[in-house]
Amino acid sequence: MHYLMHFLSFILPPYAIGFLALCFWWRWWLLVPAGLVAAVLAKIEYASVNASGGAGSVFGIILLVFAMIGAASGFVASGVVVIGRMTRLRALRALYVLPVVFILGFSSYFAVTLTQQKIREVRYAPPSAACLDNLHPARIADVAVAISVAPGIFLYGDGMSEDHYILWSNPDARAFCREADGGNATLKSVVFTLDGSPSRREMQTNRPFCSRPHPEYPWAEMACHLIPTDVIPDKPVKMTVSVKAPGFDPSVREREAMSKNQAVVASDGLRTYRSQNDVYLQRPDGYFARCRDYRSKSQPWLYCTATEELSNKLAMSYDFRTTAELFINQSAAVAGSARAIFNSLKP
Repeated sequence: MHYLMHFLSFILPPYAIGFLALCFWWRWWLLVPAGLVAAVLAKIEYASVNASGGAGSVFGIILLVFAMIGAASGFVASGVVVIGRMTRLRALRALYVLPVVFILGFSSYFAVTLTQQKIREVRYAPPSAACLDNLHPARIADVAVAISVAPGIFLYGDGMSEDHYILWSNPDARAFCREADGGNATLKSVVFTLDGSPSRREMQTNRPFCSRPHPEYPWAEMACHLIPTDVIPDKPVKMTVSVKAPGFDPSVREREAMSKNQAVVASDGLRTYRSQNDVYLQRPDGYFARCRDYRSKSQPWLYCTATEELSNKLAMSYDFRTTAELFINQSAAVAGSARAIFNSLKP
């Protein structure tokens, strides 16, 4: 209560000043110019306070906001009084209008803030237990899949670019559950983001999915626990399965870039092509990946991307960590894990 009274004593004076500045302009030909001048001055002052920076600017913005609310309330009060004078309505006399608008204008900020908070709480409320615990049917191309509301899964619907579902986001999870359980979930892309910054991982893993083991999913452990940067897992750290256009070759650009450069062949048959900042590694059997060497202590490995066709309708690309020494065996293990991750979605 003490803090509330202190806050009110802090914001009430600028509100009252703004209100008094515009509540006594009881002629249209005076009120309109005064309102325009007040709006211009408020905009200039807001830009000035906002550009000043520092902790003091926060208090300056709060004071200015309430002065602007007061001025807007005063403008409305003057307008109502003018209307009352034109229509000769006793209920719209200044004696009644000014105190009523003063109180309503001051309380409007808190009413709007409270309403926005309630809307935000409803919007970001957790999905239902059925949404969180059940599998939800969907299709990607001609393949039926069953999706769980798990961290790290990002879905693109087969519609407009805005039609996407981030399953660690409560609004998106609810929207996907409604779409899928209604039998209308057709996907054009499924993305597994199995690596990420600690802050994002904590947000993603706050799901019932991570509260129990999931041996049926080869990706569950990585989805629920951050992978240390010095570890090279035998699974992809990101994987995407997408519907591909007929006749589209997802790796044509990489092969063209490789063909323009001379290969360095190692004793085990690994061929290395370099093109500007990219490194292309190719196994003796023809499998290749485009890699990036960050040469940093926090990323002491190659970050590689490989692309494969799963069928004539689906393509799969995945990112993984490796080194030149591990690539031949590591890439084979990662490729098998990538296919297992997608197959785990099939009912």
